Amino acid sequence: MTGTRLRVGVVGGGLIAQAVHLPNLRRLPDRFAVVALADPSARVRELVAARFGIPATFATWEGLLERAQLDAVAVCAPHGAHAGVILAALDAGLHVFVEKPLCVRLADADRIVAAAQRAGRVVQVGYMKRYDPAYTALLDALPADAHELRYIAAVTYDPDMTRPPFFRPDELVRADDVPAGVLARLRRAAHAQLAEETGTDDPAALHAYDLAYLSALSHDLNLVHGILERLGEPLPATVHASGWWANGRAGSGVLRLRGGAQCSLTWLWLDGLDEFREEVGAYFTGAVHALRFPAPYLGWPTCYEHRRRAGATHAVPVAEPYVEELRHFHACVVDGVPCRTPAAQARADLSALKELFLAAG
Repeated sequence: MTGTRLRVGVVGGGLIAQAVHLPNLRRLPDRFAVVALADPSARVRELVAARFGIPATFATWEGLLERAQLDAVAVCAPHGAHAGVILAALDAGLHVFVEKPLCVRLADADRIVAAAQRAGRVVQVGYMKRYDPAYTALLDALPADAHELRYIAAVTYDPDMTRPPFFRPDELVRADDVPAGVLARLRRAAHAQLAEETGTDDPAALHAYDLAYLSALSHDLNLVHGILERLGEPLPATVHASGWWANGRAGSGVLRLRGGAQCSLTWLWLDGLDEFREEVGAYFTGAVHALRFPAPYLGWPTCYEHRRRAGATHAVPVAEPYVEELRHFHACVVDGVPCRTPAAQARADLSALKELFLAAG
């Protein structure tokens, strides 16, 4: 069944859709056909659909699900909208590819996991770095268990990647025409979900949870999650310390793992730089495995370094993780391949992120 072409509807036509998923879906014409786009911006609908040859557009995701003939949806909307779209898509018998995080509330994550199981449908979360060949090389080189693991560290810093040198000024279609009432409704709904999940109504704290934890640290945590699963020491883990500062533009946490090792995660918004970097290191008594990820939109390779007593080896495989995750999604849907980044795993990430945030006080 590998040659089966999936009809995809894309929900949300913003940065990640324009820069990544729509171009890459078009690069895989034997696997996918994008047949519909939903976005509240008329400008985005018109210009993005013309750019990518999408035949049908809708102002709402409800309209897309009701009227488009689909096999799957790619959810690229703000994460406050994820749960509603995913659950409705599963109820319609569709498979789902969704950008991280899976959703905001743990209760919604539980509903998604249960609904996917009932429907027998794939829900794959877009942790694209889990599909990077350098990350795969690291997993393949790890020891059989976590007996000699001492420490895992992940540090990421972000600039504003909606500007040069990442994108030309005219390269992205801006959603600057969304009616004020629609924006206000979407913001109220997102605020309500965040407040319900965290137990606070403080705008600064909710902004920190939304940005530092759900949007940023979720990537680092899932990379670590994959390493821990490979070592037979998966989440959950005990929160040792956590904090956010700089108006939610920085966050950090430390987890104590079951075997006694520790894991630290740190994210910083450094908008005065023209550089992105994410570094992950796993430290054992006899070896160090380290990854350095470049900016995700530039197509540069990831560097993997394996240091041990006999010396160090460096590998820089050609990396197209965004394409590989789409190939994997197709294989999961069509050939029944087990999903590498399923909803249940993302639910565990969400639980850990919530615990880290609550521990920050």
